Amino acid sequence: MADENHSDLLNRLLVHLYRGLLMYAVECWPWSSAAEDEGVEPPEQRAIETMAARRQQGLARLVDVLSRRRAAVDFGVYPDNSHLHYVSVDFLIGKLITDQERLIAELEAAKKGLTGDPEAARTVGDLLDTELENAAQLRALKAKSPAGAVADTKHNYE
Repeated sequence: MADENHSDLLNRLLVHLYRGLLMYAVECWPWSSAAEDEGVEPPEQRAIETMAARRQQGLARLVDVLSRRRAAVDFGVYPDNSHLHYVSVDFLIGKLITDQERLIAELEAAKKGLTGDPEAARTVGDLLDTELENAAQLRALKAKSPAGAVADTKHNYE
C-alpha cells in the first residue's frame, strides 16, 4: 500500500493540473477573435478544448486512485489569471506552453519519486504522456500563428 506522502503528492499534482492555465482557458476563455464575432468557433478553441478534455480523462483516473486510497481529494482554486483576459490567442498559447513545460517538469519529477508505488507511477506516467501530447499540439498551434502576432501583445500584462 502506498504511504500517505504519495497520496499527498498525487493530490498536489491533481490541483496543479486541474487548476492549470489550460483548464482556466477553457472555463473562462479569456480571448476573443473575429471568427467568434461571426459565430464561427476558432480552430484554436477546438484544439484547446480537446486538450482539456484529454486532461480531464487523466484527472478522473487520478481522482479514482486517490478515492480508492481513501485520501482526501482537494481540487484547489485557480490562481488569479485575470491579467490574461482580453489577450490575443497567440499570447495565450505562449503562456499555455510555458505552463505546460512547468507541469511536465513536475510530472517527470513526481514519476521518478514513485518507483515504489506502481499504480501511482503508472497513473502519473499516463498523465505525463497526455501533457507531452498537449505541449506538442500547443507548439504546433504556435507555429501556425501569423508571424509577428506575439509582437502585437506587448501592451498585455504579464
